[in-house]
Amino acid sequence: MLPREKYPIGLQTFEKLRKGRYVYVDKTEIMYQLINRSSYVFLSRPRRFGKSLFLSTLDAYFQGQKELFEGLAIYDLETKWESFPVLRFDLSSVSGSDCHAVTTYLYYTMAYYAKKYEVEILDKDAGIGNIFSFLIQAIYERTGRQVVILVDEYDKSLNSVLHDKDALERNSDLLQPFFSVLKSQDRYIRFAMITGVARFRHLTLFSGANNLEDISMQSEYAAICGVTLEELSTYFPEGIEELCQTFGLPHDRMIEQLKLKYDGYRFSSAVVHVFNPFSILNVMKSKELDSFWLQTGTSQVFIHFLRNAHFDLLDFQDVWTTKDVLSHIFTPDNPIPLLYQTGYLTIREVAGQEVKLGIPNGEVQSALVRQIMPLYTGLPENDVQRLIFGLEKPLYQGNIQKVLTLLQSLFAKVPYQLFKEDIDKLEATFHLLVYEIFLMLGIDCRSEISIAGGRIDMVATTPDFVYVMEFKMDRPADEALRQINDKDYALPWTAGVHKVIKVGISFSSEKRNISDWVIG
Repeated sequence: MLPREKYPIGLQTFEKLRKGRYVYVDKTEIMYQLINRSSYVFLSRPRRFGKSLFLSTLDAYFQGQKELFEGLAIYDLETKWESFPVLRFDLSSVSGSDCHAVTTYLYYTMAYYAKKYEVEILDKDAGIGNIFSFLIQAIYERTGRQVVILVDEYDKSLNSVLHDKDALERNSDLLQPFFSVLKSQDRYIRFAMITGVARFRHLTLFSGANNLEDISMQSEYAAICGVTLEELSTYFPEGIEELCQTFGLPHDRMIEQLKLKYDGYRFSSAVVHVFNPFSILNVMKSKELDSFWLQTGTSQVFIHFLRNAHFDLLDFQDVWTTKDVLSHIFTPDNPIPLLYQTGYLTIREVAGQEVKLGIPNGEVQSALVRQIMPLYTGLPENDVQRLIFGLEKPLYQGNIQKVLTLLQSLFAKVPYQLFKEDIDKLEATFHLLVYEIFLMLGIDCRSEISIAGGRIDMVATTPDFVYVMEFKMDRPADEALRQINDKDYALPWTAGVHKVIKVGISFSSEKRNISDWVIG
């Protein structure tokens, strides 16, 4: 039986999506506000967040393709439906970090548009800025219409050299003449939008285009990309119903599972949260709650950073910083902008110019820890992957006995020298490892939770179970379980729908492993 709804997995062309009658989350009201309020726009969002589709939608609008917008918000809002020449540049199609390859791509793309609009183009030797400037003016004079400029993934060739300051500056200087045209040729430009992941506000790249308005953290555009909870219910009712049937969950529980796994992104002071659109589309099509965002590949810049930095995941759970910091680029001393811009961290709270960041959801949590674990434990990535596959099923089934047996096997493989000699630090290391492994599975996991009876070492929640855990170093596991019972650590969860499983765990400083556990 064919699915009743068509989900546009991998489709980034608005015309193809609309003509193919795929599900489309209508962002055209926001788009209408944007094009009537601004002329030069910059937007930063993580990969796979719908930036390319948004630019394609702008492309169709500015070319006056009214028929594609029938049934969408902008169809009734717009009264003119004028047509403008559109120059669209997709830098994601250029491989590697060589900006000379980018300028070559820009030249041949401009040559294509020169042919399309029947105008002359300057020779390559004239320089990319001069060629672009001449092309815009020539098209304007030929058509009598101002030009629309759309640049997708402008930072593709810059991200891979973020760790190399000199290379970053060189590449930025090479591209700067192209972007400076956005200001020098203002009279011939109707609208321009640039998208990417990283925000290079203080680089020379945009020094000549200081008329760009950065809308990345503006509240009115908080949902310009991504899927809000309201949009999820509006555009995916059939998919949600099919998920309810697949997983045997009522509607409210299914929505809660989707929120925990894929929601939680926030990009402004406005309390507007969005789901990862790529993941939601894949969930609806596959009827699986997998980590789709991770499967598309991880930023090589991020991997480079992980290999050259030392930090604990706990250090990034509740981080306070400023809005201005989030607009900077990565530095070895300050990884926060990189983690935020690539989507591994998002805004949790806002207090004036200060913001608190945290991991958005279970999918990102899993992706983040999967990158950390091989580096943190010294184990091969294949061993970590086998651990993931082995742990998930028993954990979700309530078989904590099997989970702890597998953890024993893992810790036995961790190089001895990675464990610190100090007993207090050793206990913290074990605690952190268990915590990160549970996070890696994408479940709701919290550490050091304060309640009336005391402070719980760790609580992990699956759709059916709540694990309340207490850890001891070189002391009996039943002492840990007794502490859980004596201080009523499980009390906050006993009245809920989950089955509570209490676990006392003992670590051995001599064996550098879990030595015993008791389940209550």
